[in-house]
Amino acid sequence: MAPGEILGIVGESGSGKSITCMSILRLLKSNGRIVGGQALFDGQDLMGLDENAMSDLRGNDIGMIFQDPMTSLNPTLSVGEQVIETILRHRPISRAEARKRTIELFELVRIPSAAQRIQSFPHEFSGGMRQRVMIAMALSCDPKLLIADEPTTALDVTIQRQILLLLKQLQTQLGMAVILITHDLGVIAEVTDRIVVMYGGMVMEQGSVAELFARPRHPYTQGLLGSVPDLRDGEHKRLTPIAGTPPDMSQPPAGCPFAPRCVHAMNQCDNAIPPLYEMADAVDQIARCWLHHPEAPRIAGINVTAEEVA
Repeated sequence: MAPGEILGIVGESGSGKSITCMSILRLLKSNGRIVGGQALFDGQDLMGLDENAMSDLRGNDIGMIFQDPMTSLNPTLSVGEQVIETILRHRPISRAEARKRTIELFELVRIPSAAQRIQSFPHEFSGGMRQRVMIAMALSCDPKLLIADEPTTALDVTIQRQILLLLKQLQTQLGMAVILITHDLGVIAEVTDRIVVMYGGMVMEQGSVAELFARPRHPYTQGLLGSVPDLRDGEHKRLTPIAGTPPDMSQPPAGCPFAPRCVHAMNQCDNAIPPLYEMADAVDQIARCWLHHPEAPRIAGINVTAEEVA
């Protein structure tokens, strides 16, 4: 990622979005483990750091907003105390200075009466306000990278929009990079610069928002976009759901994980995982699909443009 970039990671539940980002921070549950690969941050491989070094980095250089603020916040401590202890963990300042910084952060994320509300407990806040506390905590040490894991889950649409606009404004104001994990393509279209589409624990497609929405190159991305209602033309249309269910990744398939649900699947799809192909007619757009092999059948919308069909 580039500094100041907002990357959206999208896909169905179980596609590997959250676990990928939890792996970056090495916060996997006891039944998970990292068996290989790299996670490079400022030239450092996070997989090679010891636990003390990772503890210094978490909450400092990399901030995290978790899915459910009610279960992420400690119910026995005031919300202000939880932010204060995060600041004191990473900054050599006094408790009074940390308290002042916490009030400034609450004001930054627009929590009313910040000086009084830092003494409140999580159950005294609404869902939207608890999420603002989580954002304040994640920003407390001015991270270079903020990971927001489904930050609008379980919030009504009005509060969702407020939280997303707040994240966008804070990102612009502070200049940090943001990874936004979501299953909501509307969210992705509104606030991100680049999109990664995941399925079965793999990147299926990646590209700029404009390129990916204008011409998706993977059947799974097409399926996701086809299942979203489009109200722009005023016509009533039936949604086109993706048939079938995601694979059981405890027993990963030999080939493309999307093959059993793909209308364009070939024998090759069941037998081998395709590489990521670069799109010759799009900048920085890649797709993991055998249809982009030079000898693959020509499919309109995937490896053939509308102009070529005509």
